[in-house]
Order: sequence, then structure tokens, then C-alpha cells
Amino acid sequence: MTYIERGYWIGLTGFICKAKRGKQVREFLPDIPLDRIMIETDAPFMGFKKGKKRHSEPAHVVDVARKLSEVMGIPFEQVCETTTSTA
Repeated sequence: MTYIERGYWIGLTGFICKAKRGKQVREFLPDIPLDRIMIETDAPFMGFKKGKKRHSEPAHVVDVARKLSEVMGIPFEQVCETTTSTA
């Protein structure tokens, strides 16, 4: 947690929603304090939702919050409130 100790924030994108590619990142998410996490979509360049249109948009940040909630075992509402206050 050297970055956290130095005062840095950790930015998470839709990458954590990707089944295989995001696995390694999801493994250490519970070790990061929620109030030091910022979520984003990296729109429009990194699509992470399945379908024909492989782009991303700001509205997809909700999916990043849902995945973060699931992985960290924290209520979705708490993830939204905390990450919104740190934005």
C-alpha cells in the first residue's frame, strides 16, 4: 500500500469488469480503502460491456461501482456515496 501511504488515490475503470483481464486487479481490491478509490469508465476508448458496440460512456460508471461493490463485499449504495464524495 505504498501509494496509499504516500497520499495517492487509486483510479479504477471498467477493466475490473472484464472476466479474465481484470481478475488480477480484482484480487487486491479489498486491500484498498474505499475512500481512496475513484471510479471511471475511461470513455469512450475502453469498452468493457459485451455487445456489438465495444465503446464506453460515462453512464457505464454504474457498472464499475456494481463490480467494486461485489468484489469488496460492500453495499452498492455505500460504494456510490463514498466514490462520489471522493470524485
